[in-house]
Formats: sequence, structure tokens, C-alpha cells
Amino acid sequence: MAAPKSKLPRLSPSRINTFLGCAMKYRFQYVESVPGLPSEAMVRGSFVHRVLELLLGREPDQRTIDASREDFDAAKREFLVRDDFRLLMLDSGDEAAFWDSSRECLRAYYRIERPTEANIVELEKWVTTPLGDFEIGGFIDRLERDTRGLIVSDYKTSRPKPAHFSTDNFRQLTYYALMCETQLKETPHSVRVYYLGGGKDEFARDARVVSQAVTPTTLGEVRDTARRVFASIASAESSGEFSTNVTKLCEWCDFKEWCPAHGGDANRAREEGTTRVNLRRREAGLPIAS
Repeated sequence: MAAPKSKLPRLSPSRINTFLGCAMKYRFQYVESVPGLPSEAMVRGSFVHRVLELLLGREPDQRTIDASREDFDAAKREFLVRDDFRLLMLDSGDEAAFWDSSRECLRAYYRIERPTEANIVELEKWVTTPLGDFEIGGFIDRLERDTRGLIVSDYKTSRPKPAHFSTDNFRQLTYYALMCETQLKETPHSVRVYYLGGGKDEFARDARVVSQAVTPTTLGEVRDTARRVFASIASAESSGEFSTNVTKLCEWCDFKEWCPAHGGDANRAREEGTTRVNLRRREAGLPIAS
């Protein structure tokens, strides 16, 4: 689903989080659009989201176990022909493990809630709000309601993190709460993350569902952060200086080999990244990207 066009420069919550994590990664990903290869974790996350979107898009009384199996199979047919899945180039054993791990994520979801009781307001809802010279915008994965009001939710197929380690996720969802306040004229009272990773019975429900209250303070913080990030991006693009942030997460960064902090040449990233992706596309029997 494509985002509507805007007359203002736009930041998404994920772009803001990326810049806060590492400005150099933001340069590679969003300024130079360096192509990258998908990871199994990334594709699994997209797949599980799609299954739950199909299931929870049904009327509540139709969200049965049989329906979930149908939706799993429908999403599987979609993904088998998608470029990101094909680029994984999984052998038969790895592919079977991929579907099994995806099923386990969905079993974890069923241990969290009964889908027939989920009070879904909307799925994949586009929201936006202007913040002066720019706007923030994005798709809410899941907007739900309880007796207190709206809740902005998302699924993560990673292992559960306690609330004090979910700061980035909460920040991202609070941006959507801010957009709801503007666009829907109703402020969600909470943001919530459903963690679906990890083995069977490894985590209790309370560990898999973490929430944070939406308050005037948290809304003010993300509003101020967005303005600060927008100004910092403009300054970095003008000067060409994007700072690096070396952490243990660098080990999983798609752009590490070109990062100056790791001895790489940032100016070679786009050409070499494009070559790498096109080689994989050729191996996977996909047309070469232009």
C-alpha cells in the first residue's frame, strides 16, 4: 500500500528512529537509497503481519482456527512469488523452518488473545499530522479499542523485551498516537507491543504484551524529537556530514562494510550494493532492478 503524496517534506516514525539510532545508516538507507538484501527475520515479520491482517480483517465471529489456517495459506501463496521471499533463496530445509517459525509466532499470538474478542477499529490505517515545515506520516498496523479508548498496537516477531528495553518501539507507536490525536480527534490512551518470538511456553503472556501510557508528556517528547531530527537531517544533508554510532547493533547492519566507523568507504555503497543485489536477483531468476 503506497503512502499518499504530500506537499510537505515527510518523516515516518521509522525514519526518525533510524536517524536517532545512527545518522550514517539513515544516509545509506534514505538519502542514497543503497539497495539491501532482505533477511529472514525481516521477511518473517512481514509474513506474520500479513497473516494477522487477513485474520483480523474478518468479522469477529469468523476469526476461527480454520480461518487462520486459510489465511496462513493465502499469505504463503502471496509470499512465494514476492521478490523479498525469493531473494532469501532458501533451500527446502530452510524454507520448511521458515514456515514452522512463522507458525510458532502465530501460536504465540493465540496464547496472547482470542482473535474473536479483539476489538479492532482499523488495520493498516494511514495517519499523518503536520509539524510546521514538515509532516510525519505512516500506517498504523493495528488500531484497537478497549473500555478506556483507543490503543495503537504493533506486532514484533522478535523475542519479548521488557518495557524498559522497548523504548524505540514505544517512541515509534507514540508518533502514531500523536497523528491519531490530530487526524481522528481522539488521543489513544496507550501504545502496545505484541512480541511473538521465542519458543513455545518460553514466555508468559505478561512478558509478550508490553504497554506504555500515552500522556501529554510522551506526546510532547516525540513532537520535540521529530522537530529536532528534521532539523538535524537538513543540516546533515546540507553539510554532507552524517555521524556514526558504533554499538553492538553494527554487527547486524546491512551497511557496515561501507561505514567509515568500520573502515569502509561510504561513497562506494550505492554502486556495490546495487551490484550485490542484482547478482542475487539474477541467481533467484528475478529481473535486474534498474
